[in-house]
Amino acid sequence: MGRVLFRNLGTKLLALAIALLVWFVLSGQRRERISERSYRIPLSVVNIPPRTIIASPIPAAADVRVRGPFTALRQLEPEKLEAVIDLLGAVPGEKAYPLAPEDINVPPEVEVITISPDEVRIALDTIAERYLPIVPKLTGEAAPGQQVVDWLVEPRVAHVLGPSVRLSKMTSVTTDPISIAGRGATFSTPATVLAEAPGVRVREAQVVTVTVRIGPILTPSPAKGGP
Repeated sequence: MGRVLFRNLGTKLLALAIALLVWFVLSGQRRERISERSYRIPLSVVNIPPRTIIASPIPAAADVRVRGPFTALRQLEPEKLEAVIDLLGAVPGEKAYPLAPEDINVPPEVEVITISPDEVRIALDTIAERYLPIVPKLTGEAAPGQQVVDWLVEPRVAHVLGPSVRLSKMTSVTTDPISIAGRGATFSTPATVLAEAPGVRVREAQVVTVTVRIGPILTPSPAKGGP
């Protein structure tokens, strides 16, 4: 009996030590006070299908409240937390995507108890491309007695891409503001082309040259009297 008891003594002592360690850790966690904390964490969207684009505004962050042992929460690194929405297999259209505790990357001993918002509506659209005329955005008033006769943009069109539904409704793109205040002569200036519709961006002709022709305001000649 004694020989059986002491057979593989080293292995048995190691197993006993591991069991005691596990018991100590688990019992320590049970004894440790449970705490709750709130965090504002970034919201990420992953696996966006090819040739599609998010055509709706989405929140940049989510508010979460977590619960767990005090030590685990103290060791939590908020800057490494994020909420993830997975669009794998999504098709164009609008859909509500729920945010569940498993979408938050917290350690196993930490529980996510609330998420706000608890769902995010996302509209997916196919990506379209168009060539649209560029219209300069002129601001201010020319010098007294002067007016804008006409203007020229070079290049005249911009290559833009974005959500197909939104792009189909656009007839032109504009530039950043160009002031003509006090101008009394023709001038040229560089300008940045802006696609102000959400999700639409300029692919080519992002910077153009705008020439504004200024000329005198013509007044009608007085009518000549009869004989």
